Amino acid sequence: MQNDGLTLKSAPRMVESGGMKLVPASFKREFFAVGLVLVLGVGVCLGVAGTSSARPTTSTAVIPNGSYGVNKPARGEYVSFTVRNRRVRDLELQIQIICQASDSPTSEPRFFTAGAEAPDGRLVPNNGKLILNWQERGNGRLGRVHVELKFGVRDIANVGVIVPEEILPEDGPEDAHESCDGVGALRFHRGFELPPMAPLP
Repeated sequence: MQNDGLTLKSAPRMVESGGMKLVPASFKREFFAVGLVLVLGVGVCLGVAGTSSARPTTSTAVIPNGSYGVNKPARGEYVSFTVRNRRVRDLELQIQIICQASDSPTSEPRFFTAGAEAPDGRLVPNNGKLILNWQERGNGRLGRVHVELKFGVRDIANVGVIVPEEILPEDGPEDAHESCDGVGALRFHRGFELPPMAPLP
């Protein structure tokens, strides 16, 4: 059956009103467009909010010039250094380490003194944390030294020392060897002057 050249399936629905044939307007496309705009708007707002909240806040630690350090006579530990223009110089330290000889079942406490070979004049980063690594012979033992100086609400020096077994060319198979390690956390403050230290026995 035809209707003005259109099939009934494809012909638009007609409504008679007052003898005139009217075609009701279709708002599907308009509704879809409005909905799409709203969705995109919400997405953009959320994206902007997420970007602003995820933006990192950077701040530079304030490090005045001066002498810094701390002395712990009860443990025989200390750290001392100076700062000028955010550069650390004249670092000296001493911490306790525990040593184990290969021919002994027990370990003994010892001291490791360092600073003569420490990196000098390193710049403290903006985050206030300076990390130093070096190798030095302290109190007759060759050790690897790790120091982390943290400036902030709590100024603290984290120190670690590892002394591996040192085998010399002249050592025989029966010679004993010693290995040591130790860590320390020392809270330092500005205006510190290291007092004269008595020599270790």
